[in-house]
Parts: sequence; C-alpha cells; structure tokens
Amino acid sequence: MTSEAVPDGIAIGYLRADVSGDSFDLHKAAIERLARQWGYALKEIVPADEHTPEPIEYLKAIARVSKADAVFTLSARHFDGCTVPADLIAVCDVITVADKQTFARQIPSPFGAQSGTTLHMETK
Repeated sequence: MTSEAVPDGIAIGYLRADVSGDSFDLHKAAIERLARQWGYALKEIVPADEHTPEPIEYLKAIARVSKADAVFTLSARHFDGCTVPADLIAVCDVITVADKQTFARQIPSPFGAQSGTTLHMETK
C-alpha cells in the first residue's frame, strides 16, 4: 500500500500568451512544477492574450468556480501594468513563479476596520 500526498489546496495557473511568446510551454511547465512542489492540485492553466476581453474578470470567475486557493503565474508582467490586481488578490492568493512572491488575501479584521493594504510577502 502506497500513500499519496493529499494536496493542501486547489490552484489554477494564468499566462498571457503575448507575454510568454515562444516560452509559453516552458512557463506552463514552471507553473505546474511550483504548484506541485507547494502542495497544490493545479486544476488548469488559464491562457489569455491581448485580445481576451476582461482577462482578470474571467480569471476571477474561474478561480471562484473552481474554489481555487491560489493563482500561479510566471510574474507580474502577465498582468496589465505589471501589477498584481488587488481585486484578484481579494479572491485568492497570487503566487509568482519567477521570483516566488506571494500576494496573500487579506483576512478581514474582526473589529470591522480594513487597513486597505495587501499583505505581500516573499517566500522561499
């Protein structure tokens, strides 16, 4: 009898084909590898390009439907303005593969006050 590791959470990937270019398959493999190393069950990688209407809204909808705990992407370059969208971080953690940064969801204050800042921590 062998025991398989149970994933710690559900993740999806996100890549902009126009940003990855010819490296799309390499970037996809890097996302798959890091998600697996960090104990996530990667459900799918959501592709987008410059012609995708509302790519972040689409990504958030997929994250909600799949009940994703995290979105893995190669880097913040895959988002407009090279900035991880705060409204995506409100839905799930965002993890960048190239620099292994985690943009974590805010935990609502039990006192009702929101600081308005997002926790941003570098991971190992």
